[in-house]
Amino acid sequence: MAKCKYCGAEISRLDKDNCPFCGGRKPLEGIDSSTQDMTKALEDLASLEDAPKGKSKILAAILAFVLGIFGVHCYYLGKYKVGLIVLGISVISISGVGSILYFALLHNVFGYLIPLFIMEALMIGVGVSYLLRHDVVDASGEFLR
Repeated sequence: MAKCKYCGAEISRLDKDNCPFCGGRKPLEGIDSSTQDMTKALEDLASLEDAPKGKSKILAAILAFVLGIFGVHCYYLGKYKVGLIVLGISVISISGVGSILYFALLHNVFGYLIPLFIMEALMIGVGVSYLLRHDVVDASGEFLR
């Protein structure tokens, strides 16, 4: 805040005509009341080119395609709870539903492969949505690049 040149009280720049404390006229006259250049105050900060870039949507999509049933794409984006949920659903569906299909109906390895293929198809869909959508963010709120 600026100070009155008569009484020294801190006054707002809006009180440039009269000091509200001593009543002096033009209390800021002779004091530099121009707007400061903010770029000079921020020169010490790193430039935008040095700032860390967001996560890659292509890498997130590839991780969803290849290792999606383990939730690796969620871990890459920093969404650890979602990654654990995806991993849990994969384990339960492949082992649980696969066991039911194996022992009750098919009596061969396809009982386990059917839920695996279904989960992989879902993860391919997630990867495609990463590539097509522009509003996907990582855990810190940064958009995927």
